[in-house]
Amino acid sequence: SESRSRSRRGKEGALPSFVPGGAGLFAGLPAKRTVAANTVYLTFDDGPSPLTEKILDVLKHYRIKATFFVVGRCLESAAGQETARRILREGHSIGMHSDTHHYRKIYASVDNWLDDFAAVEKKLADITGVRPTIFRFPGGSINVYNAHLYQELIAEMTRRGYVYFDWNISNGDALGLSARAETLVANVVSRQPDNSRTVVLMHDSAGKTETLK
Repeated sequence: SESRSRSRRGKEGALPSFVPGGAGLFAGLPAKRTVAANTVYLTFDDGPSPLTEKILDVLKHYRIKATFFVVGRCLESAAGQETARRILREGHSIGMHSDTHHYRKIYASVDNWLDDFAAVEKKLADITGVRPTIFRFPGGSINVYNAHLYQELIAEMTRRGYVYFDWNISNGDALGLSARAETLVANVVSRQPDNSRTVVLMHDSAGKTETLK
């Protein structure tokens, strides 16, 4: 099931012992931010791709900002790297998603997760000069692949100063390529979360052309 949108932090006293993976992987204390009520956050996972460029064009036209959680393997091409730089240049937010997006591998252990995370963070830093402190777990913070260690993952990432974001509304484009744009829109506007902050999950991978519409 889809997770709540607010950033999560490990409970005091629940932190596990130090996990040695991801040497040097610390973000410091995140800055406190004031968020206005009735705010809608548009978030895109699994890019960048050529489709991301078109999404950025639309966002620029309507003067809307979004957040992009990127995949490391998509940053290996010159085009992907330039798109990552454009995301920041045009005032959007960028965060880590995964380097490989291989669920079974990254969720096999906390060390595996940290190694994967460190790889995508390094790529972003090398490409953009920025080290983001926000990220999104592939599949959300609690899913069938990480059910056995999600508490450890959350606690370890929190201890290192990173903040993760789930979502409370999805447009449904992760379910396949068959959904039409009208259905994706209806999936968003017909659902009202329990709080005034709406975080919408969408995807900007190459095949999500209906999301662009």
